[in-house]
Amino acid sequence: MPDLTLAARDGIKLAATFFEPATPNGIAVLVNSGTGIARQFYGAFAQHLSERGFAVLTYDYRGIGQSEKPATATMEQWGGVDQPSMIDHLATLAPGAARTVVGHSFGGQVLGLADNIGELSAAVLVCTQSGHWRHWPAGRRRLRMLALWWLLIPGLTALTGRFPGSWIGTADLPASVARSWARWGRSPHYVCDADGWPLRPFNREVRLPLRWMSFTDDPIAPHSAVEALRPYYPDATVERLHLAPADLGVEAVGHFGFFRKSMPRAAWDALAGWLARQIGQTGASSQPEEMPECPHPMSSPRLKTASAG
Repeated sequence: MPDLTLAARDGIKLAATFFEPATPNGIAVLVNSGTGIARQFYGAFAQHLSERGFAVLTYDYRGIGQSEKPATATMEQWGGVDQPSMIDHLATLAPGAARTVVGHSFGGQVLGLADNIGELSAAVLVCTQSGHWRHWPAGRRRLRMLALWWLLIPGLTALTGRFPGSWIGTADLPASVARSWARWGRSPHYVCDADGWPLRPFNREVRLPLRWMSFTDDPIAPHSAVEALRPYYPDATVERLHLAPADLGVEAVGHFGFFRKSMPRAAWDALAGWLARQIGQTGASSQPEEMPECPHPMSSPRLKTASAG
């Protein structure tokens, strides 16, 4: 698939890859990466959706992967400049297609920072949570989050000029990005301005159907932290799925496993089918064929019971 260089609205050059389907089904997907994760990580997932007829665009935020690395970058720019720029580019790359987003972790936290988020037709959020440390269960994990926001990020960025990604299992973060992230993590509202108040100017524009997925073995997005973010999308129609790895036919998922090459394709097909049905319900100009939900395990009666919420 062709690698592209696409300009953000402020001129910063962002690396991207466009997966163009041989037989388009009228749906385009923007993949919003998790914190510090290069777009190639989502390549197998994007390729699979492309083979199902979806046009898919993956990209690197500024300062990450092959994108331009300006002197300063912030998470506010990732969500408020880079994300809406890619929504615009997706309209050009897949003209006439209904646009959707798949947001991984951070990639779903910042929908309300994009001024054009209301142009999208549906979204799937995977392991998307509030990062405020109090939403972790009491004990070692909560203490680790507290240390991340108050000690590790401020200290390591001051010493090294970056935040080592080995602490979170991703690429290194530019110091300015990591510091804005730590500011969010110290605020009860998480995505916040410099004074700690909510920074989601377009959350009321998120009137989309959302499939919101989390996993029982994810230490980075525990159930309590995911649920804490839900009220910030008050006008969305949310379908919550809190799944065990066995529900997807695997031994472990964690925070990253859903997008790994080893994930059973039935799980990705279920996501594709759900997106197709939402576009059909909202009357997209190009109606895709109905894509079947995988019979096991994503549509099992046990899943429906466990995912109620």
